Amino acid sequence: MKGFLRHWQQRWRMAELRLLLLALIISVTVVTSVGFFTSRVENAMQQQARQLLGGDVVLVSSRPLAADNLQRAQALGLETAQSISFSSMASSTDQSQLAQIKAVSSTYPLRGDLKTADAPEAAEILSTGQLPARGEIWAEARLFAELGIQPGASVQLGHSTFKLARVLTQEPDRSVNLFQFAPEVLMNLDDLSATGLLSPASRASFSQLFAGKAAAVKQFQTALKPTLKPTERLRTLEDDLTSVQQTLQRASRFLTLAALLSVVLAGAAVALTSTSLMRRELPAVAVLKAMGMARRQVLFDHVFSLLLTALIAAIVGIALGFGLQFVLADWLSRFVGKALPTPGWLPVLSGLFTAVGLLLGFALPQLLRLVNAAPMRILQGFSEQPRPSVRVAGKWASWGWLPRLRRSRRAVLLVAVFTTGLFSLLLLTTVRTDLLNRWQEALPSDAPDHFLINIQPAETAPLQQFFSSKGIKAELYPMIRGRLVEINGKPVVVDDYGSQKAKHLLEREFNISSFAEFPASNALLQGKWFAGEHEGLSIEKGIGETLRFGMGDKLTFDIAGQRMTQPITSVREVRWDSMQPNFFVIAAPGSVENLPRTFITSIHLGEHKTLVTELIHQFPSVTAIDIGAIVGQIRSLVEQASMAVQGIFVFTLIAGVVVLIAALQSQKAERRREIAILKSLGAGRAILRRRIWGEFLLLGGVAGVLAGILAVTAGNLLGYFLFDLDMHLNLLPVLVGGIAGSLLVGTAGYFNLRGLLDVLPMSLLKS
Repeated sequence: MKGFLRHWQQRWRMAELRLLLLALIISVTVVTSVGFFTSRVENAMQQQARQLLGGDVVLVSSRPLAADNLQRAQALGLETAQSISFSSMASSTDQSQLAQIKAVSSTYPLRGDLKTADAPEAAEILSTGQLPARGEIWAEARLFAELGIQPGASVQLGHSTFKLARVLTQEPDRSVNLFQFAPEVLMNLDDLSATGLLSPASRASFSQLFAGKAAAVKQFQTALKPTLKPTERLRTLEDDLTSVQQTLQRASRFLTLAALLSVVLAGAAVALTSTSLMRRELPAVAVLKAMGMARRQVLFDHVFSLLLTALIAAIVGIALGFGLQFVLADWLSRFVGKALPTPGWLPVLSGLFTAVGLLLGFALPQLLRLVNAAPMRILQGFSEQPRPSVRVAGKWASWGWLPRLRRSRRAVLLVAVFTTGLFSLLLLTTVRTDLLNRWQEALPSDAPDHFLINIQPAETAPLQQFFSSKGIKAELYPMIRGRLVEINGKPVVVDDYGSQKAKHLLEREFNISSFAEFPASNALLQGKWFAGEHEGLSIEKGIGETLRFGMGDKLTFDIAGQRMTQPITSVREVRWDSMQPNFFVIAAPGSVENLPRTFITSIHLGEHKTLVTELIHQFPSVTAIDIGAIVGQIRSLVEQASMAVQGIFVFTLIAGVVVLIAALQSQKAERRREIAILKSLGAGRAILRRRIWGEFLLLGGVAGVLAGILAVTAGNLLGYFLFDLDMHLNLLPVLVGGIAGSLLVGTAGYFNLRGLLDVLPMSLLKS
């Protein structure tokens, strides 16, 4: 061991080993800082998304829930809250209105913010941590409009009279029951029994909310799932908030891609530096083997040096990466207005494996070739290194080296390294741009903030005239409610499905629509869209996988006592984050006109929410659902994800430049000897400057063009399969890659070597 340490200390005097250590430190710093930052961002986005559930996980049932679930959760250190929702009439003076009553415990909500306002048109304020006092209720603005009352009025609920104190503008878990027809009323759970509204026969939804540390939540879910009753189901982020989950998945995949490309960038630098080190070790290995040192001992000696170097680099790089991510997190938190959660420790292992894996992966194959070669062959190869032949006079001295450049191993290696680095940066740029554009298209500034449902067929024309007079753009979609009763002529049996999600879908009615034009927020995966056919169904991909039906299968729906049987003629992928009316099942145009139906539409009102009151007065049967708060929450999540993507991109860009400079630095010793020989043969400063500029401009240009071609290809493939982006041919990255690569590599190469231009040849050769 002491001998190995002594040999490592001797090698430490070599500039190549110090440079390899520097390249590894940079590599580990890049990987760990991106890893730590990515961990914090993903945790923050998950927390933000869970606010739309009101907790980390929610247990829902149509029957009262056992108290032992709460006790089990509390034993694991989880926070708990309860809510009970049901429909009832709310009365004030001579007016009555169906309302959705929601009674909550004092700890509600566990995640997210509760917001209220003093009046229907007043500014909202944060009310998290507060709930309606005993004898008070809060309600959505719709209830005020439909009862014709103001805050402070008395409202009768069952046997109790309450003061309608505030306007409920936002509640975290509203998104899990977006299309409820009645305006919501929030009350204290302690007031519920006195109303007499809840009885064993009442149709109510009982919920228990849980939140806490991720490990405890996962343990609780695992223990709870096998004990679920047929009337119970778990609501999670993955199952209930498809649109949010799509955003999270895309952001998470981008962050993972950035971390992976950081490893690729790091590998490019380590490849050059390890190659340079092994070349420097050629004569030493030859001498050791000539003196009788065993092949295995030579191998162990060098492997020990490499592992010790990797360990030092890992420790320093992990420490630097951990410190650097705090700077990145502070920068991002200023934009999103919230501190990021603490990171996990998995990046520590990633940093260690990166250092060891990169070094052994690139250096060990060369070392094995080195120790297997005969000593005389090594010495002959070392003594017969090609010498640069240069004529100083004429243009050849400046540009005549280009044909040799094409045959140079060094040039090929540099092009490969620069191509790898530029490809990583161009690929991130391409995916980032398309990803941000997709999010902006999904939630533009005029994204719908209200849904209108229960529009009767006779009201469609007058309602369109109302929209036209107010300058509102809206498209009406038919909506038919039907229960799936048969698949390929066989009755549907709910108990045949093990998935709780499948059972839940089969126990409720489907919303079926019908229109001729293919929806812009969908993508056709199989089959073809309706082209004049009067028969056929188009299904959403996920529901087909859950309920086990697909192309060619025949589905039978019971629609208000009438049966409709149609074959599946196409399969779609739905962008649920578009906030447009989307449907699991779409029927061929003209095939549902004789069935009972209503219409649905989505509109953007922005600050003109008073139009809702006017609309309800003119069209009393129409139900307006305000989703502005939900859109705002999702937009906040998207903005947070966008900032995270931007931050990772900028940091990876900087890291890429640093790694490329490290790659250039790895060949500085070889360049020093080459410039010394050229200067000793009479090459002047101007000739050497032109040579350096010309070589690196050409290398950078070639590498940039290759990187652009690879980035366009990989960007389309990754965009389509990982980020649900459309494929398109964009040659701009090729042009940008060629120009940027030439300028970046040319500038970096010249400034890396310019310090050698004024040094005397003898000094260069001595060093």
